Amino acid sequence: MNEQSQPVYPSVSNSMTIELLRTGTPHNQTLSPGITYLALSEDKPPTEFRIELEQYKFSRYLQLLRYQSGIKAIPIQLAKEALQAIITKIFEEIPALQAKTGCNDSWLHLRLIMSPRELAMLPFELALTPNGFQGGREIPFLMNPQRLTTITREVRQVAPKKYDWPIKPRILFVWAEPESNSTIPNDPEDPRAVPAQKHLEKLKEALLPWVCPDKRKANPEEDYNSLITELKDATYSALQATVEEAVRQSNPYTHVHILAHGTPIADPDLGPRFAIALKLEKPIKKKDTLIRADAIDGYRLADALRYINDNQFYSPAVVTIAACDGGNEGTNMLPGGSLAHILHQSGFSYVLASQFPLSMDGSVKLVKEFYPRLLLGEDPRTALYYTRKAIDHPDIHDWASLVAYARFPDNFEDQLEDIQLKITLEIMKAANAWTDFSLKEAAGIEIIDKRADENLNFAITRLEKLLNRNKGFANNPARMAEHLGLLGSAYKRLAEYYNRQGQRANENQDALLKKSQKSLEKARTYYQRGHELMLANHWTAVQYLSLTAILKGELLNEHDRWCVTLFAAEKDKLNAMKEEDRIWASGTLAELYALKPFTVSSDEFEAEKAKAIEKAASCLNEIANSDFAFAKESTARQLERYIKWWPIAYPSTTTAELRKIAEELIGHLPALKN
Repeated sequence: MNEQSQPVYPSVSNSMTIELLRTGTPHNQTLSPGITYLALSEDKPPTEFRIELEQYKFSRYLQLLRYQSGIKAIPIQLAKEALQAIITKIFEEIPALQAKTGCNDSWLHLRLIMSPRELAMLPFELALTPNGFQGGREIPFLMNPQRLTTITREVRQVAPKKYDWPIKPRILFVWAEPESNSTIPNDPEDPRAVPAQKHLEKLKEALLPWVCPDKRKANPEEDYNSLITELKDATYSALQATVEEAVRQSNPYTHVHILAHGTPIADPDLGPRFAIALKLEKPIKKKDTLIRADAIDGYRLADALRYINDNQFYSPAVVTIAACDGGNEGTNMLPGGSLAHILHQSGFSYVLASQFPLSMDGSVKLVKEFYPRLLLGEDPRTALYYTRKAIDHPDIHDWASLVAYARFPDNFEDQLEDIQLKITLEIMKAANAWTDFSLKEAAGIEIIDKRADENLNFAITRLEKLLNRNKGFANNPARMAEHLGLLGSAYKRLAEYYNRQGQRANENQDALLKKSQKSLEKARTYYQRGHELMLANHWTAVQYLSLTAILKGELLNEHDRWCVTLFAAEKDKLNAMKEEDRIWASGTLAELYALKPFTVSSDEFEAEKAKAIEKAASCLNEIANSDFAFAKESTARQLERYIKWWPIAYPSTTTAELRKIAEELIGHLPALKN
């Protein structure tokens, strides 16, 4: 995990819809120069255009672009140039797109909505930069650094307009190589094998920020079990059963990544349609040939990946298919000839596949570049742009092969702002899990300390990037206050980690303890900023008061804030809709009462202390009797800091008295498991 592995980009803000139409049915039509099409976009009048290409010639061009053995480079280049000229001309004839030539300060996202099958066959992603746009016409439109542009395809009126983009990922990795004759799985010398191990490694790298330690082991290792499932040598029934079981366990897969070879399904009437080759349950012998592959077309794949339970429809938010011809539209005579097209038409919101075969190296780079960006909450459209750049190669057109069918919710760009913050919260939870191990007395294992340090700093860096990017959060103070509170929490945890490391260290002890205090001071500042932005947020307020008592030794000047926080917490406890929110309010009140004696003069201290312990104990009993285990553990952990950390690191009369109060209170909660 490093700076490059955690991009925080603004969402696409300049979106444009282009719908391509013709009269008649969407299928049973071939390309012909005599057909007139319509392009509709924004408030511009419809634009008529024609495609100067016969179907037979187009089919030949596509065959040349599929890396077939024996084909020389010159015919491939000529086919690519011919298609680029035709597709670029279509874009140049759309006035609404030409109106965007002067807008270069933001992303341009093109939504192509197409029903005619013969148009869906066209590789629009090959287009060169249209005349009028910066960068030069010879540069591919989707690779032009001077006019950042993305394209997604869409089938009219499919996929829900509103859905929640995944926060915590759960990936199903499906792979099969049924035609491989090698005794070695994923044999790089066998062209019929697939690079499954490399894909799995890159998926795990993308998931690393979410990985918690395996608590079942004395020396914990990364535990990927809740984040990724590998379905080896996948059969259709195994795929279907795996998806169904996850839904029944109320933990459905958010992402499905499929790695397999493409294979045609012969149809004497309609021509071949493309499928992926999974493993047959039992091989079938026809004449002298042993058939081991089960050709799964888009319709069967859609049935396997979705599940209806209690009248509720479940499907992964993202499906990626790394397969030769996985995005190819097949014959235009058959509706939904492409896997990606059919899945999207069947209600899958985001499907990424390939129009032409991906090279082995390109498929691995696809996972390496796309998934880390996607999982960290980057806009999938910009993630795809950078993925194209990553897999670009002078002699290979993998970059143009990628085709994304997508329909995002109406408020998707707003969702992204919340999503990135919530994702960082999940990453913080994983970081805390590693830190918990590191804070144990028995800790000192290098891998645990390294992971705790990396994960905490990763989360903090990401939070600060988000904060700097979103300084104009004035229209959403609640979100900003939460953001500031999370940073406070992250720095407090980092301070605790550095303090414990300093206590154990034989060298650099002073440096570690100074880093701990600096981190704790930053935490206090972020908590203060969060509360002053949102006074109703009692959680940030009580954390600020706590750290002020520890670092400053008194709270005499914070009586007003204490009263404001008390009012907010009592109101939340009384009026919160969720029982869990009421329990968290009780946690605030317990700590708030414990701090009350330090807001009054010394002659009032003992009387306030007695009342404080009684009221705080009552709140802690409510937490202990609840069903919310995390609230119990979190509150006990905070009380433990008053006992084991702060009075030792910051000795004063205040921290000594707080220790006594915490020691009386902590017994009201279940004991912490070390």
